[in-house]
Amino acid sequence: MSTDVQMNSNQPDREKECQDAAPDDSLKTVRKSPSKSRKMVRSELMGDHTHETSVGVNVHIYERDGKYLARGRFERRPFGETLGTDLQEAKSKLRELLHRLDSGTFVPPSDARKQILKTRRIPNLTLRQLCDRFLSEKRKTRGKKTTRSYMNRLAPALDYAELAQSLKKWPAANLLNRDFTLGLVEFLFNRKVTRNGSTNAPTKPMSARQIQNCLDTLRMVLKWACRADVRNLPPDFVNPVSTDLFDQSFNKDPLRRCVFPLERRLALLNTMDDWQFITLSIIFVLPLRLEDVEGLLVSDVDFEKQQVHFGSRFGGSDFNKGKVEVQFPLPEELMPLLRMSVGERIEGPLFLNRKICQGKSSIRYAFDSKSDLERQYQVELAKAPKGTILNSQDRKAAFRKFLSKAGGVTSDYVGKQLRQVIGKGQPGKPHDFRGSITQEMKEAGVPFLELRYLTAHAVNDIINVYSGLNPKHEIAKYYDKIRPLLEAIKTRTEQLVTSEISACQSRSNPVQDTLPEGGQNV
Repeated sequence: MSTDVQMNSNQPDREKECQDAAPDDSLKTVRKSPSKSRKMVRSELMGDHTHETSVGVNVHIYERDGKYLARGRFERRPFGETLGTDLQEAKSKLRELLHRLDSGTFVPPSDARKQILKTRRIPNLTLRQLCDRFLSEKRKTRGKKTTRSYMNRLAPALDYAELAQSLKKWPAANLLNRDFTLGLVEFLFNRKVTRNGSTNAPTKPMSARQIQNCLDTLRMVLKWACRADVRNLPPDFVNPVSTDLFDQSFNKDPLRRCVFPLERRLALLNTMDDWQFITLSIIFVLPLRLEDVEGLLVSDVDFEKQQVHFGSRFGGSDFNKGKVEVQFPLPEELMPLLRMSVGERIEGPLFLNRKICQGKSSIRYAFDSKSDLERQYQVELAKAPKGTILNSQDRKAAFRKFLSKAGGVTSDYVGKQLRQVIGKGQPGKPHDFRGSITQEMKEAGVPFLELRYLTAHAVNDIINVYSGLNPKHEIAKYYDKIRPLLEAIKTRTEQLVTSEISACQSRSNPVQDTLPEGGQNV
C-alpha cells in the first residue's frame, strides 16, 4: 500500500488565485525578494512529479526559491530533503534517495543528525583537498603552531602531486599507490631548499630528517582519512607510505660529548652583559626549555621553601610542554639573583624584557596578586577575535602574548640572546643547554626517576607506585658538582647589588655592564 504526501485541499484555489491575480499584484510578486518567497509549488524531475519505490513509499517533487525538494512519508512520518538548485545535481540526489529507500538504508534527515557515525558517500578528493580537511581539523584540535608545522611538511608532497605528470597518473587521493610514494621519495631527495625558507639564502638538499617528517605527516593524513568517523578514503584503501621506504629514526650517539660542560658555561657566563646575566643564568643551572623561561611568573618562585614551580595554571590556560607539575628545588646562590629580577613587583612575568630593564619602555600592566593577573588575562582573552581561540594551545598562546605585553621576555628573544652568547660559528644551540645539564645531573648521581621528574617528564614508571621521590635530596648532588658555577653567579650578583645598577629593581637608570671587558650590551 503506497503512502502519498497529503495535499492541502486549498492548494488548487491558491493556484487559481495566483493565475487570476491583477498585473499589479503579479508585479509585486516578481519584485519580492526570493529569500522571502517561501511558496512551494509542484515540479518534476526525470519527467514525473511522483516517483514510486518498491517499498511503497512515494516521493513527490516540489520547488521553492529555485531549489528542488523531495517530500514523502516514511514509517508514518513526513520527511523532506533538499535536492539542490542544479538540475543534474537534483536528478543525481533523487536517484540516490530512491535507491536508499529501496535498499532499506534510508534514514530521515531528523534522525540522521543524531547518528554517531554519519552515513555519507565517500568523496572523490584530490590530495590538496584531503590535506585541507586534515589541516582544518588539526587547527581546531592541536592549535595554530602545530597546524603550521604540518602544512610546511605537506607542501613538498603537494608540489610533487600537482606536477603535470603526477596529475595524469594520480588525479585523486584514493588512486595513490606505491609508485606515487617511490616517485615522491626520489623527488624529495633531489629537492633543493633554503634555510628557514629564506629566498636569498644558498640552497642545499633536504635533510634526511626533514624527508622523514614529510613522509610521516603524509602517512598520518592518509591514515586519518581512512578512519571510520572521517571516511574521506574507502576502508580498503592501502596506505602507500610504508616505513620501509625511508629511515624511521635518527638516534643520537649514546657516546656523544657534552656540548656545554661546566667549564664552558663558566666562560660564557663571563661574556654576558647584565641583562643577559639576570635573565639567562637560570638556563645555565636548571634543565629548562626556552618556553619555561617565558612562562615563569613571580608567584612561581617560593623564596621561603627555595623552589620554583612549573606546571599548569589558570584552569589549563597555560602549561608546560609535558603538562607535568614540577617543584624544582633551587640552590641558595640563585635566590638573590631571582629577588633582583622580581624587584618590588608583587606579580607578573618573572623575567622582564631588555627595554623595560633599561628604562626605555614602561610596564603596561600592573598586578596586585595572582588572581588579579588571571582577571586581567580573562579580559584580554575576551577581546580575541572570533574563531581564534579553538583549543587549549590557542589559550596558551594568548596567555604568553599577554605576558609579553606585560613586559615579559619571549622564548624567541631568549633563544636569540643565547645564540649571541654562544657566538657565531661556535658549536651548540640554545636547546643543547638542557641536554648538557641533564647529562651532568646523571653524572652527579641523580636517580632515574628523580631525573625524569626534574626534567619535566611524566614519571609513569611502575617503581613510582611503590617508591616516592626525594628531588631535594638528590638535586643537592648536582649542585655540589657545579659549585664553581654557582659561586661565580653569587659573586657577580653581589657586584650588581653593590653597584645598584639593576634597572629591573629601580626602573629608572639603564642597565650598564659591570664587567671591564667582554660585555655585549645590545
